[in-house]
Amino acid sequence: MKISTLLFSLVLFNAMAGQPVRIGMPLGDSELRDKLQQHVSQAYSALGFTPEFIGLPSERRLRLLIDGEIDADLFRICQLDEANDELLVVPVVLDRLQLNAYSLNSGKLMNWQQRNDLLISHIRGFKMAEQQEFAGVRVLVNSDAQAFGLMLQGRVDLVLEDSRTAEKFLAAQQDMQSIIWQSVADFTMCHVINRSLQPHLPALTLRLQ
Repeated sequence: MKISTLLFSLVLFNAMAGQPVRIGMPLGDSELRDKLQQHVSQAYSALGFTPEFIGLPSERRLRLLIDGEIDADLFRICQLDEANDELLVVPVVLDRLQLNAYSLNSGKLMNWQQRNDLLISHIRGFKMAEQQEFAGVRVLVNSDAQAFGLMLQGRVDLVLEDSRTAEKFLAAQQDMQSIIWQSVADFTMCHVINRSLQPHLPALTLRLQ
């Protein structure tokens, strides 16, 4: 490493030592969230930051990140489709998730993307589902309880959710054991930061590997 680069890094580290960094993360406990929270926390602490994690809904996390009200998002899909100069994806795959379609009727899972007679629900701001194109009507909700509840009531036909979240939710629901599923797409997860942290992107990339 060049002496000038080393000196710059030391100066930057000392200037940022102890500075809080606000990191949005999904609501609700999960094995994935806990694992990545520990990993990301270690990375920021090694760079002299004091990480502060804030549980927020997905859409609000993204809006606050773009506005600079929070400094980073614990994890989002690496294939983030937001064309916004304020967002930077740290190019390290932290984990992988599978998007599934869930239904009470196997017939409704057949060619569901091409059917315009279906009502398809997912959580508002859930990018893995928002990126899916289909002919049916999109029904946005605020929680898995709402999405799967609507399906039990016959008010929607399908629910889109990642496999880990859905499995945890459905395992606790005695009246939802007959739900079947179909794999839709696989996604990789990355840490996302606001452009204000751009000077630390190379160091974060190394620490998160």
